[in-house]
Amino acid sequence: MRLTIIVLAIATFSIPIAAERAPAGLSGLSPEQQPPERSLVGTLDQVDAAATQIVVKTSSGKQTFVVQSGAMIRQGSKTIKAAELGAHKGERVKVRYREAAGGVRRAEWIVLASPPPSESRKGKQRID
Repeated sequence: MRLTIIVLAIATFSIPIAAERAPAGLSGLSPEQQPPERSLVGTLDQVDAAATQIVVKTSSGKQTFVVQSGAMIRQGSKTIKAAELGAHKGERVKVRYREAAGGVRRAEWIVLASPPPSESRKGKQRID
């Protein structure tokens, strides 16, 4: 009896948490109904002013993505805010996304390439 109560309590509290983590626009879908996650690698070409939409340039053309409100954006170990994406134009980027109805690509996870070493460190030689 205790085990049943514990399982019911865990299930009751975990459902609202799982619903909060679902990406906007896809939250009403069960995991079986969600479109598959895909990824794309290219160069960050454009970022709109509110950073809700980005364009990634690839060898096959340009792809537009809507940046989800809870999207994870990282560069190395650093987390970046969507509003800061404009400063990273021209950098290599990997985008994990789901394609929603109507062909809208919703970016859920964005990783920017680590910045190149600074010029001051490149030219210095180590002297032991």
